[in-house]
Amino acid sequence: MEGIVLALLILLTLASISITLLLLRRASATREGLRALTEMARRAVDTPADSSARMAPGGKVEELAEALKLWEAKLKSITGDLAEEREKLAAILSTIGAGVLLVNKDSEVTMLNQTAERLFGVSGESALGRPFISLARDHEMDSIVRRCLETNEKQVGAVQVAGSRRYLELAATPLSHGALVLVQDLTNVRRLEKMRRDFIGNISHELRTPIASLKALVETLQDGAIADKDVAQDFLHRMHVETDKLAQMASELSELSRIESGDSPLKLKPLDVTEVARRVVERLRPQAERAQLELILDMPANLPPVMGDEDRVEQVLVNVIHNAIKFTPPKGKITISSLVEDDHVLISVSDTGIGIPADDLPRIFERFYKVDQARSGGGTGLGLAIAKHIVQAHGGRIWAESEEGKGTTVAFSLPTAKS
Repeated sequence: MEGIVLALLILLTLASISITLLLLRRASATREGLRALTEMARRAVDTPADSSARMAPGGKVEELAEALKLWEAKLKSITGDLAEEREKLAAILSTIGAGVLLVNKDSEVTMLNQTAERLFGVSGESALGRPFISLARDHEMDSIVRRCLETNEKQVGAVQVAGSRRYLELAATPLSHGALVLVQDLTNVRRLEKMRRDFIGNISHELRTPIASLKALVETLQDGAIADKDVAQDFLHRMHVETDKLAQMASELSELSRIESGDSPLKLKPLDVTEVARRVVERLRPQAERAQLELILDMPANLPPVMGDEDRVEQVLVNVIHNAIKFTPPKGKITISSLVEDDHVLISVSDTGIGIPADDLPRIFERFYKVDQARSGGGTGLGLAIAKHIVQAHGGRIWAESEEGKGTTVAFSLPTAKS
């Protein structure tokens, strides 16, 4: 009996020892695992372990917890930095002058800025996920983007939007997940370029005519016409007329340049604009009568005074009325009228002339611009351009309304003296 009890005690002792050893091994493995996790957490936050620290085995859990807290703080910092960068990028994209879009491999829009929304007439939320062609509504623009996606090469092209005068330039750059599309509106650039070409063409035309006439007259005189006194006098008179035209053009160009640059300051004072208009009408009446035109002044004497430069306001009226005389057929009428609107006086010059085509109407205030060279009636083509800049320098505005075959009205406003 005692032998059996002794055997049981031995077995129990061995079992206890085995369990103890097993627990010790597991505890050691746990400590090693905790140590490894701690080192990983420290490396993630770039916090070096203190090799001199000696913690009790039970302190490894606290050490891991501390490392994880540092890791959490690091992640929060990174997340904050990313949010700040996103805000900066959003601010840049919202203010940049070009439209910016991101499309995926299927040419579906995943992001666009406010400029792109305005160019394509869509809202950001409704555009996301839609094919690019549904925004552009133009196969040429869509083909630029698709070529970029297919070839994985940058594609650039300029497109005139169908059914309008808008010009857009697209640059599609390949990305790993799709393409970045930049869209710029070149409409104003193209318009200014056309104005530049027209300006050069018009000034060349205006210079060519008098220079050619002068050359022909001089050559004729050299060929013997100078011996005939009457012919020579006639030719010299014509040469004088042509040189006067060139001098007038140079003078008006110089004047326009001074007005545009602000080098010709206005001498502002209260003016009786009706009296200024009366003087201009009397000055131009002989010219109107030679053209068989009736010149009518329909302005009340009790208009409020305007704040203006008397010589400049007179120049505006001369240029506008003179232009009406050139383009009104015989037996026609030219009427100068006025009205008061808020704190401005509006002066209108209406004729019964040939009118101006709608396409040309916005450009008649450009320098040297003539609606039809064949029926331009002479002049430098600078009169209305000068008038526009003088009126704008006074703080007013000038515009034109016209209907072909029925006549034109050119109107401008000047601020009243009390305003």
